[in-house]
Amino acid sequence: MSTTNLFVELIVIGVGALVWVSLIVLAAFGWQWVPADRVFSTEALLFFVAVIYLLGIVTDRIADASFERLFGNSLRRGFFPDPGEYHRSRLIILSRSERLAQLLEYGRSRLRICRGWAFNSLLAAVCLNIFLWIRVRDESFAAAVSVFGTIVFCLLAAACFYSWKKLVITEYVKTKEQSGFLLEAEPKAEARAPRQRVRRK
Repeated sequence: MSTTNLFVELIVIGVGALVWVSLIVLAAFGWQWVPADRVFSTEALLFFVAVIYLLGIVTDRIADASFERLFGNSLRRGFFPDPGEYHRSRLIILSRSERLAQLLEYGRSRLRICRGWAFNSLLAAVCLNIFLWIRVRDESFAAAVSVFGTIVFCLLAAACFYSWKKLVITEYVKTKEQSGFLLEAEPKAEARAPRQRVRRK
């Protein structure tokens, strides 16, 4: 994966993290201190990009550890009972086929984005309710926004989790098939290679 693709991936994940971080900060400190005239300035934009990138890195690592512990191990065991076997199969693809390696990394990029947004959406639902019940005085308005926002974020989390699970299963299936194909193809390629004749002096 290129550096640009990785940067964009972390920005996409970081945007979701910025939503719930902003909600919890506003719930704790209010919004009166926010300089509205500077929010859309160039300096503020650069600051937000840096914060979003950092949040993307942190969120991706936390989501990776959480999902691997809660769901990833059980999914992997259905295809690779030994974790070392899975890593060896990935290494075979990455080292022996550039095209398959690119497809593998593309799938993993989508996987990480779905995982990050599933994680962020759940936290956004929680932080939205905290913000509404602390800062919004109109209880009927807060209740309406709470119900609507919670449903939207929970549906988004469910959709992202479903997509993540399907992408993980697809990755395991393809990794197993493609690594096996590459291992079988290598001896055949060596057998077809012309042998050099040793000239006698």
